[in-house]
Amino acid sequence: MAGKYKTKQQIAIINCLKDYGKNYVTVLDIEKYLKEKNCSVGITTIYRHLDRLEQDGVVARINVGKQQGACYQYVMEDESDNCFYIECEKCGQVSKMECHHLSELYSHVNSDHHFSINPKKTVFYGKCDRCAK
Repeated sequence: MAGKYKTKQQIAIINCLKDYGKNYVTVLDIEKYLKEKNCSVGITTIYRHLDRLEQDGVVARINVGKQQGACYQYVMEDESDNCFYIECEKCGQVSKMECHHLSELYSHVNSDHHFSINPKKTVFYGKCDRCAK
């Protein structure tokens, strides 16, 4: 995203995502955050900025099963392509994971099956430790 024009609204959205850290957020969460910071940004503008930020690789967009609409998370600059998400089918908790073993899978699928996986949109479903007990 270096060298691209940044508006105050875009910077405010990025700051919101950074403040949420590793947690994912919805557009409504972002709108509420911005209102609390006295930054007036409409929903359409938030979506437009998020789309642009996702294209630039600054934001990851995921669909969470129990959450209506897409969720967004800031992508750290040093984040590897070995990341993926896990979602508990019982409690709905979503966590970002990093595992070097996945790069082997991504490489295999790419070379043997001619398909390139987008790791930032990969979600595995199962049960977390707490819900599995």
